[in-house]
Amino acid sequence: MISEAKRMKMRSVEENIGRIVVAAGGGCNDDLKDLLGESTDMNLMKDSKVGLQIMVLRKVWDMVSSDSDRACYGLKSVESAQEMGAIETLLISDELYRSDEVATRKRYGCLMKAVKDSGGDALVYSSMNVLVEQLQACSNSPVD
Repeated sequence: MISEAKRMKMRSVEENIGRIVVAAGGGCNDDLKDLLGESTDMNLMKDSKVGLQIMVLRKVWDMVSSDSDRACYGLKSVESAQEMGAIETLLISDELYRSDEVATRKRYGCLMKAVKDSGGDALVYSSMNVLVEQLQACSNSPVD
């Protein structure tokens, strides 16, 4: 891919060669989950935004799996938890954070700011992230 990008003079690829991680896999979600679970691949990505997001999401996943009472889902429940200062990590899907509805976008933006101001972490995740899909399946409701 890299040699082809150089041959075709694709500047965006050439400028980001240091950010590209090449790993073997079949290309489906299960293979991606396996690759993200590999410590070798994660070590290559640990300092990147994606690597940080995967580590945080895994931490939340482990917490939800072992003690589901510590997690809340849905905007009203999450806003109530924030009012009590009880949010350590807030995960919001990009669909909600970048909503076409201005009021929705503002509400989630304010929620993220409030969590960060109180010392918590607030991260926006791609709704297509395979780990977010797992969390959504666990909660039986949208991750917001």
